[in-house]
Amino acid sequence: MTLSIIIVSYNVKYFLEHCLVSVLRAAKDLQTEIIVVDNCSTDGSLEYLLPLFPQVLFIANKENAGFGRACNQGLRSATGRFVLFLNPDTLVPENALIKSLEVFERDETVGAVGIRMFNGAGIFLKESKRGFPSCSASFFKLSGMHRFFPGSRTFDRYYMGHLDDEKDQYVEVLAGAFMLIPREVLEKTGSFDEAFFMYGEDIDLSYRIYKSGYKNYYLSDPAIIHFKGESTSKSSLGYIKNFYQAMGIFVNKHHRGTKRFGLRLLVHLGIWTHAALKYISGLIRPGKKKEPEDKGAVIVVGSEQSAAGLLRQFAEIGSTVTIIPSSEQQLVVLLKAHPHSPVYLCEQDMRFAELIRIVRQSQHRYLNFYNGNSIIAGS
Repeated sequence: MTLSIIIVSYNVKYFLEHCLVSVLRAAKDLQTEIIVVDNCSTDGSLEYLLPLFPQVLFIANKENAGFGRACNQGLRSATGRFVLFLNPDTLVPENALIKSLEVFERDETVGAVGIRMFNGAGIFLKESKRGFPSCSASFFKLSGMHRFFPGSRTFDRYYMGHLDDEKDQYVEVLAGAFMLIPREVLEKTGSFDEAFFMYGEDIDLSYRIYKSGYKNYYLSDPAIIHFKGESTSKSSLGYIKNFYQAMGIFVNKHHRGTKRFGLRLLVHLGIWTHAALKYISGLIRPGKKKEPEDKGAVIVVGSEQSAAGLLRQFAEIGSTVTIIPSSEQQLVVLLKAHPHSPVYLCEQDMRFAELIRIVRQSQHRYLNFYNGNSIIAGS
């Protein structure tokens, strides 16, 4: 077996459905097994997905085991020479797996490959490439100061903002949302540390891979979509608390003496600074997701046949629907001309590579993704 893909899922059955469709397309010409570890979802994920994907191995947990522990469960069932840890709220283009595997053929020093990620609105996700959490990097990240100095080698070190995100290169930390690792590397470094329940597992594994003499490689093209809509908001105090706890585990594990004390002190200071800035700026108030201003005018990208189910729904509520073929040369221009209308992309009528290009170039705020069965929102 060439590749084992391990996906840990919790209450994201529709996101996972779309993810699996994209993965199956990308794995078409590879010897691949797909393993989904469900962390005791309560949304009927297994009942819904099992009939749709009989070729996928589903492992059902009786409790939420956390990300790292569940990944390790999947790894014990995996047989591939390479292992891809993949988030369920992702869409991968058709060439993502092959291109990622080719990195190891070109460079024997590489121990793990990550990939360029965009959210569902086409915005680059800075966690695609990161630096190790040194004292200063952790403080500037947790305090929010990195936001005021984007691209700075000093202040934006945590996200390695000084490195061109459009260039393939070695980085320090890869995102656990897409992390491809040879089995022989995992056998040497160990897999995810189960002491991390949420956040930090990928930092710790990236660090151990680096300390074992390998390099972590950031692949800028192709890119994937990582929705992140179901995870904790990066601006919430809950996220800061969880991130701090993860950093505490990392510091205690990898640092000693005065460096450990200093890093923990700066992490504490960063948290309180971040909280103060949120309060002062008024961001402490819970945010509300903005709805499209023109709900009655809907744009569907695809064919009438693929959008048949959508069209029936829109007819029932009296929406005006404009159908645009996915082959339309001026598609992105047309979408930008209607920034306040909900847009539905029919996945059946286009390659995921093309769909991701449309998302990136249009950066439309109200994109939805339809696969003929379910709908997921881009943001």
